[in-house]
Amino acid sequence: MDAIDRWNERYRSGELGPSNPAPVLVEAARLLPPGQALDLACGAGRNALFLAEQGWSVVAVDGSPVIVEKIRGLHPRIDVVLIDLERERLPFDDASFDMVCIINFLHRPLFIETQRFVRQGGIVVSAICTVQSTMNPLYTIEIGELRSYFSGWEILIDREDEIAELVARKPVTSS
Repeated sequence: MDAIDRWNERYRSGELGPSNPAPVLVEAARLLPPGQALDLACGAGRNALFLAEQGWSVVAVDGSPVIVEKIRGLHPRIDVVLIDLERERLPFDDASFDMVCIINFLHRPLFIETQRFVRQGGIVVSAICTVQSTMNPLYTIEIGELRSYFSGWEILIDREDEIAELVARKPVTSS
């Protein structure tokens, strides 16, 4: 059974995870006026729903067909897309989003890949369990690792303990 099958099974059983948005996302949403957001590994849609209710247009992406069908139609400002983030390339144009969220999902290549989707002055918001947590080590990052993916970006929020929380702003370059 692969990871998506396991998630499908969890969602079918009614295990949807937390219902409140990630605290670091709530904090980060205050930093920009509402625009276009990309919520990767959106799960049951708690973060996408929060952003949509704040006026953001959100593309919510998940690899589980079960959860994608469950949250389709959750809010008129949310477009739900089925993509296996570990196996498929993201189909978005460069500089398409003001905010990209990667909350509680660890696939290291995403931290680099998604940087091209963020507009100048836009932000990446992430919260990932660290090696200091009780989480399975396969799904944790080292202290300082999350920050290392965003060298050259302005770090707006950077907290690490059992969870690494980061908000990084893409630099605005003169043309």
